[in-house]
Amino acid sequence: MRNLLQLPDADLLKLCEISAYKGSGPGGQHRNKTNSGIKLKLRVESGERRVIEAYSCDDRSSHVNKQSALKKLRLKIALQIREEPAVQIPFSFPGSNGKISPDNDLYPQFIADILDRIHFCKGDLSEAAKMWGLSKSALNKIILQDKKVMEVFQKHLQCQAGKPRQRAFLSTASQPECHQDCRMAGPSPANSPD
Repeated sequence: MRNLLQLPDADLLKLCEISAYKGSGPGGQHRNKTNSGIKLKLRVESGERRVIEAYSCDDRSSHVNKQSALKKLRLKIALQIREEPAVQIPFSFPGSNGKISPDNDLYPQFIADILDRIHFCKGDLSEAAKMWGLSKSALNKIILQDKKVMEVFQKHLQCQAGKPRQRAFLSTASQPECHQDCRMAGPSPANSPD
């Protein structure tokens, strides 16, 4: 699935279902009254069929909203799909001085590689940090700067420790052994038996 993150925007958009909607909420006359909100839906084969969606209606321009939704989609792909990492890192560290901005174009690819390495090192930050030429504390700060990345990392650590995942609501449903972020990417749709 790493190849999804490497696709140019136009090619990734071709794989998505794109729909427009009218944004709702407060804003009065400044609120968008046209269908310029964008919803992207990507169907991914990763051991099981999964749909990854991203929305944006922050701007009055559908073009700006499409770019924003695409950026959100790339990060969701990076957070939800785990693959065995390559032996060598795919590119040099895209940040500087041990820091990287979430606005960096390579941020989703970097986060995907870091989470893959942490997953296969059983939650050990040291090995992933060493591969990228970072200190363990610098990598920890990168993970902590983004709430969504931190949540995926914490869920993974809880899985590795065998602790049940905390729930925001009470339910009688059985607790899954692991969360979806720990699942490996499966065969591609072209190679999977139907």
